[in-house]
Amino acid sequence: MEMEMVGNDPSLYRDIIKNLAYPVLLIEIVDEEIDHYRLFEMNEAACALLKFPEKELMEKDVMSFFSHLSPLAFSTIKNLFLKNEKFTTILDVPDGNGTMIPVELNVSLIDIEGKRIVFCLLKEYSAPCCYHEVLKEENTYLNTIMNTTQSIVLILDKEGRIAHWNTFTEAFTGYRLEEVQYMKFWDLFLEKEEENRIIDNYLSGKIPAEYENYWMTKNGERKYVKWKNVVFNDPTGNIEYVVATGVDITEQVHSLNELENSKEKYKTLVSSMDDFVFTIDQSLTVMSVFGKWIESNGFTKEMFEGKSIKKIFNGSIMHLNAAQQALSGYTTEFEWDFTINGKKHYFHSVLSPIVIKNQSIKKIVGVTRDITEKKTLEEHHRRIYEAVTSGVVLQDSSGKIVYANKNASDILGYSKEALITMSSMNEEWEAINDSGDGISGEEHPAMKTLSTGESHSNVELAIHNPLRNERRWILVDTRAIFELGSTEKIEYVISTFRDITKKKEMDLLLKQSEKLALVGQLASGIAHEIRNPLTGIMGFLKLIEEGDDKNKLFDFLPVIKTELEQINRFTDEFIELSHSQNDEWTDVEMVGIIQSALTAVGTELNEKQIRSTIECDSHEGLLLHGIKPQLKQLFINLFKNSIEAMSPAGQLIVKLDRVEDKARIRVIDNGKGISQARLKHLCEPYYSIKEKGTGLGLMRCLKIIHQHNGKISFDSEEGEGTVVTIELSCLE
Repeated sequence: MEMEMVGNDPSLYRDIIKNLAYPVLLIEIVDEEIDHYRLFEMNEAACALLKFPEKELMEKDVMSFFSHLSPLAFSTIKNLFLKNEKFTTILDVPDGNGTMIPVELNVSLIDIEGKRIVFCLLKEYSAPCCYHEVLKEENTYLNTIMNTTQSIVLILDKEGRIAHWNTFTEAFTGYRLEEVQYMKFWDLFLEKEEENRIIDNYLSGKIPAEYENYWMTKNGERKYVKWKNVVFNDPTGNIEYVVATGVDITEQVHSLNELENSKEKYKTLVSSMDDFVFTIDQSLTVMSVFGKWIESNGFTKEMFEGKSIKKIFNGSIMHLNAAQQALSGYTTEFEWDFTINGKKHYFHSVLSPIVIKNQSIKKIVGVTRDITEKKTLEEHHRRIYEAVTSGVVLQDSSGKIVYANKNASDILGYSKEALITMSSMNEEWEAINDSGDGISGEEHPAMKTLSTGESHSNVELAIHNPLRNERRWILVDTRAIFELGSTEKIEYVISTFRDITKKKEMDLLLKQSEKLALVGQLASGIAHEIRNPLTGIMGFLKLIEEGDDKNKLFDFLPVIKTELEQINRFTDEFIELSHSQNDEWTDVEMVGIIQSALTAVGTELNEKQIRSTIECDSHEGLLLHGIKPQLKQLFINLFKNSIEAMSPAGQLIVKLDRVEDKARIRVIDNGKGISQARLKHLCEPYYSIKEKGTGLGLMRCLKIIHQHNGKISFDSEEGEGTVVTIELSCLE
């Protein structure tokens, strides 16, 4: 819009502005380098639209209308305007109530009284355009992907300032995005010795595609990170922004399982699209074309009218068949492209038959929309999906895969084309869980998310990879993508995953080595416990064999019997520990169990004149589900240990109470106690603080506790006695 002052009279010009029915704002450019602007003039229609009193609006900071935009988005709008000196867009702006309202802006650069003035004609925009909806939906997809990936992802501007990052980076650095946004990354994270070199390389455009260095987190922790950088340039070849994806490789063993992600920052596009319409006769020739889109986009009617659609559609059999179907009475739709001045435009057309009174079809009409920007956006995001170094799969509301990136193809062992025909319900996945049980299609985390809307994270499962002809383990995260404007209806489920087969193999090797170590420990303990008494027995037999008085055999029999009883006790404990009980699970009242166990050790208590008491603070009763004989044996073993640790006339106290849904039982004695060095070895086989103990009794206690999903802990000091605390789940 160009405006010329009549008679060079500013007051007349302002009177015209004041009396316009359309909302108008005049903004003076004070200093565009530092984004300094002020409101120069407005009319009542603008005040009404923005819901501001005139005085308050005049004092309003102009930049506050754009504060919700990212620096890149504001810079894009500003550069387009300054380049063309006119601009049309649709933008959300805050009104006087703080509500964001969509407004169509038509702006031009004019001169008033020697000042550079932005003339803004405003119009309330009640419904976003189709492209605006597509952009909003695609941005939702991008944010979902960005926050699903388990890697550091930063988007930096050309000055090295942090424009955006994902939630993983927030957790990794310890900073909230609001704390560091628009700050230069080297001021926060780099070590001083390499800061200057990094700054010089970055600002000169010498940004390596891959790089490794140390980063400092907020709490001062030094992390070694492997980076992958993707540089995006503007049309002039200068750096516009950089997407940096990092993986923490501080621990080299864990680095094999880390995910490298990269992500391209999306651009905010602000132009709208118009439709145009054409008619086609029975010979498939374009008869007429109309609609303002033609002229406004550099086309002419002559490019289409009188031309065969075979030429317009580049001889596509599919498009010709669609036109023939429309002539047969069916509505069809398809996408096509047309190149003008070296630029390819993409369109979506709906062809409908024109039926006249005698039911004959002479023509068809095609309503066409320019989808070039949408196609560009799709390609833009396809590049992002392909840049993400984890597998990415998008499934529609039926569970069918509608998109898979290259890494998904590599990890799963299927071509991208084959994956598009599959879903989580396909039997060829042969999925199993960590226990080796099969996973049905309904149990797949993606299908669970589809049915409930709930996200699932760090789900381990194995699938058959036909390319490698082997089973591969993957770690899966899933998120729901809801339909635009809905919080309930799921449109897509996005799954990101990475191959953790090497990790699973290393975990298996570790478990096997632990088992071998335990077998060696058990074998050593068994040999030790049996060999000692056998050595004594063999010595006595040798003395009898070599001596003259065979009657001495009777003198040695008590000692031999004692040694054999020691072997028998050890074998009983070992069998008891290894034996798998099939006792019945019943409701058990804990006070009764404690009393029964104390009765069983009554003889030992009486011999050492030890006083025993039971204190129960719970008035609700302590009822739990368990195996009664095992629980009784648990407390018999603990009571025996306490008795053996106490001097005569000691005291044994058993305290019971309820903490939330747990029964807490504390066995307290005033015995000799246990040193801190020995406490950490309790419950290990063949480690005992008793002179002839095997340690198997406490191992048996630990097995019973674990079988009942409980916990046991020890607190002791030498000379101060010992407290054994047990927690078991109560019944409601």
